[in-house]
Amino acid sequence: MQINHVISDLILAASGLYVFFVYLSKLNLTSTVLWESFVLSVTAAAIFGAITFAGYPDSNPISLFFQKLATITGGVGLVGATFALISGKDLSKTVCYSLLTLGFLLYLLSEAFGILIIGKLTPIIAMSLVVVLALWGFIKGNSRVSIWLLLGVIFFALGTFRQQIFGKEEITIDIFHYLTAAGILSLGMANSKNTA
Repeated sequence: MQINHVISDLILAASGLYVFFVYLSKLNLTSTVLWESFVLSVTAAAIFGAITFAGYPDSNPISLFFQKLATITGGVGLVGATFALISGKDLSKTVCYSLLTLGFLLYLLSEAFGILIIGKLTPIIAMSLVVVLALWGFIKGNSRVSIWLLLGVIFFALGTFRQQIFGKEEITIDIFHYLTAAGILSLGMANSKNTA
């Protein structure tokens, strides 16, 4: 059992569940679905990751599945949800489900056809688009939301490039979990005004 990894994964899962139930579940259906494509995928990956680190390696493939789903499908959903948040307009069901379909297609291309570059580029592109949308939010006078979105991206970027920044020691696994948890909490705070 790797107790420190279990704890950090459980903290990540708890942050995802907290943000979902306190902030995201109260939004319009399409916004909730788009946000949860990322947040709940990360949460599920963390839960099965904690089980893996607790000494049950059979859970690892499930954790990896949700990690990739969060990275690719969740990344696309994150961009759509951020656009809806910044624009102040709920996306139609057609647009919402089209974005999720695109995300699943990218996931299938990555996994079924071994186009691994999709899994590497999607989070970078998604984070970049969220930054652009956050800057648009500043222009629109929505500074509070934009600041939280930018903080979220900073946490996710630090987590994504953790090995280059913090090295490849075991502790970077926990650092990744804590940074991702902070990023998810930031997304919740970005949506807090809409659920007040």
